[in-house]
Amino acid sequence: MTSYPLFVCGQMVLLESPELDAALSALSQMEQEIIFLYYFQRLTHREIGRRYGRAGNTTGRRIQMILRRLRAELEGLSYEPATSL
Repeated sequence: MTSYPLFVCGQMVLLESPELDAALSALSQMEQEIIFLYYFQRLTHREIGRRYGRAGNTTGRRIQMILRRLRAELEGLSYEPATSL
């Protein structure tokens, strides 16, 4: 099985899906870090928000926005953001 390395926050994550690798690689560095911190480091919205000078609820909305973009990318849909956070 082929692995696709993604380097985030000084760590390497091995992905098994080239589509997921492409979708995550298309995110900004900050967006990649937020997803990494949330899913791989299991930090809370509040903890991530503190790192970026944001409130926990703002971080939660940002995570949802990033996930919508990833889902759209993986499903082959175009994504148009409603607002910028």
